[in-house]
Order: sequence, then structure tokens, then C-alpha cells
Amino acid sequence: MLSPFHRLNLQPSTSTANSTVYAVSFTLPDQHGIFNFKVNYKRPFLTNVDDKKTVTVRHFAHDEWPRSWVISGAWPWISGIAVTIAGWIAFVAIWLWSEPTKPISQKKRQ
Repeated sequence: MLSPFHRLNLQPSTSTANSTVYAVSFTLPDQHGIFNFKVNYKRPFLTNVDDKKTVTVRHFAHDEWPRSWVISGAWPWISGIAVTIAGWIAFVAIWLWSEPTKPISQKKRQ
């Protein structure tokens, strides 16, 4: 396992006349757990910034994944289900509205 400590430098993202916002983007490890995000910025002759946030990282629960119609790889499966249902309804409709064949009478056979 890699070291859980990553030292990333904050870069200025936006700036105004009175303030500057610093940010950094990174990818969390694919691992469950509780992670601490800590900023320890020591500025000479000014107030130090020491901020710590604790977050829980977990995978999506079963009901939190995007629905299948959002995932483009599921479209063939969804269309297959739709075609199967439409075909079954068409088969039942034709079966119900078709007239049964008339029985051959004994007189016509002789």
C-alpha cells in the first residue's frame, strides 16, 4: 500500500483585490476509510492557518449508482428488454384476435 501522506502545494485559483482563494485537485485512493485533510500554512510574521477536515470515503451503496438508462453501455440491454416486451404483446394480440380454423365437417370428407 502506498503511503497515505501526500504533500500537495496549493495554487491560487481566484483572486480579488482583498483576497485570494487557493485550491488543489487530486484523486483519492480507491480505498475505504476515514481521511484527514489538513492545511498547515505557516506565514512569516502573519497568523498561521491550521485547518483539518475529516471525511469518510466509501463506495456507492446499491441504490446510489446511476440508473441504467444513464449508462450508455446498458442501452443494448434495455432495448432488448423493450423489443422482447413489444414482441410478446404483439404475439398475444395476434393470438387473441385471430379466428380459429373451422373444423372440417364429415360431409365434405366423403
